Amino acid sequence: MKLNLKTKIAYGLAGVGDSALYNLAGTFLLFFLSTVVGISPAIAGTLAAIGSIWETVCGAVVGYLSDNTYTRFGKRKPYLLIASFPLAVFTGLLFTSIDASESVRIVYYGITILLFWTSFSTFFVPYLAWGAELTQDYDERTVLRGYTYLFNALGMAMGMILPNIIVDFLLNMGRSSAQSWQLMAVFCGGCSALTIFIGAVGIKDRYEKEYAERKAAGTLPEKKRRTGSRIKELALIIWDMLRNYGQILKLRSVRFIVGTSIFYLVAYAIFCADRMYFFTYNMGLSAAGITFIMALMTFASVLFVPVILRVNRYFDKRTMFIFGMGFCAAIMALFGLTGVHSILMLCLFSMAYCVGSICYWQLVPAMIYDVCEVDQLANRKQRAGLVISLQSLSESMANAVGLQILGLILQFAGFNGEAAVQSQTTLVWTHLSFTVIPAFFMVLSIIMVIKYPITKTMYNKVLDALACREKGEEIDLQPFKKLI
Repeated sequence: MKLNLKTKIAYGLAGVGDSALYNLAGTFLLFFLSTVVGISPAIAGTLAAIGSIWETVCGAVVGYLSDNTYTRFGKRKPYLLIASFPLAVFTGLLFTSIDASESVRIVYYGITILLFWTSFSTFFVPYLAWGAELTQDYDERTVLRGYTYLFNALGMAMGMILPNIIVDFLLNMGRSSAQSWQLMAVFCGGCSALTIFIGAVGIKDRYEKEYAERKAAGTLPEKKRRTGSRIKELALIIWDMLRNYGQILKLRSVRFIVGTSIFYLVAYAIFCADRMYFFTYNMGLSAAGITFIMALMTFASVLFVPVILRVNRYFDKRTMFIFGMGFCAAIMALFGLTGVHSILMLCLFSMAYCVGSICYWQLVPAMIYDVCEVDQLANRKQRAGLVISLQSLSESMANAVGLQILGLILQFAGFNGEAAVQSQTTLVWTHLSFTVIPAFFMVLSIIMVIKYPITKTMYNKVLDALACREKGEEIDLQPFKKLI
């Protein structure tokens, strides 16, 4: 199914908020907590990790609930609408510096981190699952991710570039550091929430249309009546959710794409959280210099979107990922050995990093979409929300691991948030966390995707098998053994 331009733009627009908030938290939260708030890097990393683990739980629940939602707004749209306003509020609270004892600050940021990731997962999982339901076409899903990534670039600009500009501007206007960070977060959170809301309103999917048709015909299903206690109903829901997850995770395709995602995202979390430290202390960049490099990283990726779409005509997503990520990991490891000693070298390094970044964000979500049909073939169930929530699970677990690793590295290396100049040991480890360590996890990601069995040919065979099943024909699953 080919999508119209309006749907692609509306879906992509919501991706602005997704990318902005994810990059804002991933790039600046650890830095903000350790330098502005004054919490030790190890504790800050633990708080961030706990938030990511909590997002894993929320993502699973939201995925299950959205699969079983049936409203006049469809399955996924209500969750985007509900989550948009809380996201704006909790983003502002997350970057608010409070004057209190260390224990009180730890509790405050622990709670706000949980609230932020709760609202984020409420939006993100249904949003990503929506993409799988909008089209089943193998190539069209890559195109949809291409549109999404173009808007993601605007989100990256909002989450990575604007914060430095806004904070530096407000500091020059006489605002305190705490006030500057808070106002920046309020602005970015508000803009992100607005794009999510507008994007959701702009899409009308088949479930929304189906609801309207059934309502007009008077054939809407009756609401289930409560037959037992709420505790029993909740226990049954949890059991059903776990049982469904167990079925999905048995799929070979799922295990390898989740492994691919987790290993890359660990690299991504370490890289993103470390770069503010690397730019500030290793490179000695000013706010303007950091803004320039962040802008280069953001918009250089956009240049590769049409390349991916063109190459996609000749190679499947798995092959493109292997070569693109392999190139990125090799260059990052090389710079890790030779060092990054100038702005020119940093620019070249950033361009190489962008190749791996675009390969992941444009290709892997589309590859996870393809798993939905494999699950439908193997288990006879349509549950895109649960399948796609594995992407949220991957991001959450990887973010938790990556931030905890970096927090411990900084603590071990003797990072001092109050010092303008760091020790040589600290500089060595911030350099390794920017280059070699992420490259190592990227290689692990490549190893996992090599074993991912869904090619374009196999996916089209899955669609043909599903079409035959709809006609009432019996399907032999033996040819799909490697997938399931």
